[in-house]
Amino acid sequence: MQKNLERFKKVVIFSGHILTVVQIISIILILLTSLYWFFELTEIHALDFMTPFINGIKASMQANFGEQLKKGQAGLDGSLFIFIALTGLVIYIVAQLKIFAQATEKNLKKLIIKTKQKEEEAFNIQLNLEKQKTLLEYKNIVILVNIFLKSLLKDMYQTENDTKKIDKKQEDAALVAFYNLMKTVPGCGFSKDGNTLIITAKKFELIDVILLKIDESLELLKKDYKMKKINLSTKIAVDVYTDKVLLKDVYTDLKTLLKLNLPNEMICYGNFCNRYELMKNPQFEAYLKGTYDITDDENIWALVKKN
Repeated sequence: MQKNLERFKKVVIFSGHILTVVQIISIILILLTSLYWFFELTEIHALDFMTPFINGIKASMQANFGEQLKKGQAGLDGSLFIFIALTGLVIYIVAQLKIFAQATEKNLKKLIIKTKQKEEEAFNIQLNLEKQKTLLEYKNIVILVNIFLKSLLKDMYQTENDTKKIDKKQEDAALVAFYNLMKTVPGCGFSKDGNTLIITAKKFELIDVILLKIDESLELLKKDYKMKKINLSTKIAVDVYTDKVLLKDVYTDLKTLLKLNLPNEMICYGNFCNRYELMKNPQFEAYLKGTYDITDDENIWALVKKN
């Protein structure tokens, strides 16, 4: 549509130029004919070279208007007057056509702008639909949860700043306690890698259910361990992937996020945020945590539960 309007606009502009040329030629014809007529009456022969052209005009006028033309005295020929009058009429018509062409050009410019905006909006809508369609293919969830324990009690046999060490069995027990709280979430798979619990799911629609359960479970565990004078901290990384990607590759990327050492944060890459934006009534919101040098500079986001 826009291209057709652009072509039509070029035709209108070209027509305007043609009309200007016709207008200029007509004005020149009137001036030369009037001057020749004046010189003929005053017997000045400066424009005698135009005689064949003027005779052609006279013959044409006489052929079309015939007996309606009458010669005046002193060689006054009404055919030249008719020609001048007709040429003047042509100039007037051309002037009106130019006004119409200019108005049409202005209207076309406005219409082209509106059409361009509509086409851009339609293109953006189509682009967003295609983007959403692509993002909807990201339906598989993987979440890594690292749990760390630290004693809040001082070791009486060490310096006053030293705390009692937590052994691996205690951290394993904390991870098992966390798993026992999480295993009630339907549609989830669980595996363990050291002190990391790996949570997977095949339906992205479960993401808020899982994240809320993680948040709730960790709050319970933190309160429980605080009563035991132990501080429980976590590192959590979340990602989403398609069926075409291997889980082990996603897991490797998420382990890189955990190495950023951002405790008690639920962090993710931008692709997860893009997919999460399509969720209806999301329970979490993402904010930019910062740009980190991973393989390239990468924007890392943090998920925070809404109030």
